[in-house]
Amino acid sequence: MIDKGYVDRRPGLEPVRRIQDSGNLWGGAIWIGQVDLHELDERPGIDEQGGHDPERESNETDSPRIELIGGDDFRESRFLVWSEDRPLGLVRLPVQNGTIDGVALREQARGLPEPPVLPERRTRPGVSVVICTRDRPDHLARLLDSLVTLDYPDFEVLVVDNNPVSGLTPPVVAAACPSIPVRVVDAAGPGLSIARNVGLRSARFELVAFTDDDVVLDPNWLSRIVIGFERDESVACVCGMVPSVEVMTPAQAYFDRRVGWAERWEPALYGVARPVAADDLFPLRVSEFGTGANFAVRRDVVVGLGGFDEAVGAGSAAGGGEDIDIFVRLLLAGGSIAREPAAIVWHSHRASVAELEKQMHDYGVGLGAVIFKLLVDPCTTVLVTKRLVAGIRHLRATTQVDPGPAVVAEPELAGLRRRELVGVARGPWRLIRGRLAGRAGAPLRATSRGLAGLLDFRRGQMWGEPGNTILEGRLAAVSMWLGLVGLLGATMLPGVLQVVAVIAFVLLGPGSLVMSFGSMPTHARLSLVPAVGLAVSIVAVTGLLMAGFWSPAVVLAIIGIATTAGGLGRGAHLASRVARV
Repeated sequence: MIDKGYVDRRPGLEPVRRIQDSGNLWGGAIWIGQVDLHELDERPGIDEQGGHDPERESNETDSPRIELIGGDDFRESRFLVWSEDRPLGLVRLPVQNGTIDGVALREQARGLPEPPVLPERRTRPGVSVVICTRDRPDHLARLLDSLVTLDYPDFEVLVVDNNPVSGLTPPVVAAACPSIPVRVVDAAGPGLSIARNVGLRSARFELVAFTDDDVVLDPNWLSRIVIGFERDESVACVCGMVPSVEVMTPAQAYFDRRVGWAERWEPALYGVARPVAADDLFPLRVSEFGTGANFAVRRDVVVGLGGFDEAVGAGSAAGGGEDIDIFVRLLLAGGSIAREPAAIVWHSHRASVAELEKQMHDYGVGLGAVIFKLLVDPCTTVLVTKRLVAGIRHLRATTQVDPGPAVVAEPELAGLRRRELVGVARGPWRLIRGRLAGRAGAPLRATSRGLAGLLDFRRGQMWGEPGNTILEGRLAAVSMWLGLVGLLGATMLPGVLQVVAVIAFVLLGPGSLVMSFGSMPTHARLSLVPAVGLAVSIVAVTGLLMAGFWSPAVVLAIIGIATTAGGLGRGAHLASRVARV
């Protein structure tokens, strides 16, 4: 909603963001603003039915053309149209000499469909606003400046610093919005999912609203988020709209055409019990719901699912997809997602082709990783398999972007579709890499009971945080299971299986147990596992032979039992050292 207290009262219209220097402006740049229908009714030269008023037009000062502040160098404009507190959609008009035709603006605005009346907010629950950032002080400063406009009475702000060693984030927070207390929380492990999990774990309130550091918040953002949760008691997630705050470069224009973050202006509820009519991809077409730059969740629901998957999302090997993953998991768990168009944040897209190329590739990798994850999960294999053909058709269609003037200005943009599709193909391996590195799919899951709980060496530790024992615990677990494999190879397995089991045990079992101790770098530990395992096996066999154990099967069984017992004891010790979350 337009904040009336900050509207410029001059005849001109203000952009959402002022352009500091529009010199050498790209010819395809778009001036972006917003307007309320009632303000248009009050403008001189435009009558109530949307036509010209000849008497007013006769007066030069009452011209129906409207000035755009800072719009002299633009050829095109875009407006988000409001009807009081409801967004109706976007309209575009040509710009001439920094002005637009006010009558044409009103006619296009009046042609937009009228959404349902926005319900009154019934409650005022506290909301934790989580902003995940990694060394982007300029973007973060603009976002923090917009916090002071929020009209919601009860919220906290957490800035999750995903690279605390750089020291770039705390000074920005300290210098911004002194009237609003902001907490900085460190998330040392690289990855947006890890930062989101740290935000969930640190939040004081049940409702947690996530946004990126490269957005500007609408004043009524949180109020509208809360209305989304009030639409139905099953709502576990609310997604808002994410229109572009600027289209100043060819790369931004390309991305603006590629994504559909501001296309659906009707409120909607999604759930397994209320699937989208005639959508053969539901619940996998998450663009219907929203995007990771603007959504809120019920904290207990997401924590109950285990939190965000650490192997996907920006900063992981998969590069993206954590929002797709959590939306699908919430739906499959029986929750509902509300699309609340009035909950708006304005997004700054990547300005250069190089930045956008990496982003589009990472988007493809993240999508491929999430689809592969669902495909290999027995609970969702059938669901994904039935939608594969439709999904491939949808992917081919959505990645085909109308070139427009952007590709003419930057021919390299024509190759982004291929980069995105290549990323999709790389997704499965990138997910596997994340798992091998120790990134868990449900890192916040509650500690299990029984033997599983005894060996739960993770217990809420975040991947990458200082002092974590995740790698040590994984190595101990590997040694325990491979000890059992060695024992089977010594006693039960026939022929080729016996040979494979013995080789796997000798190279990986004892070495994993030994390398679960100490504090060497990860790559050094993993590379030394086979050599250490072989050396330990040679020493153990030599000692047992000297002790009179001449049977190879007996020797292997003793070493296997010792390795299993050692791995079990090491895992239990590590679990006992970690505080329960």
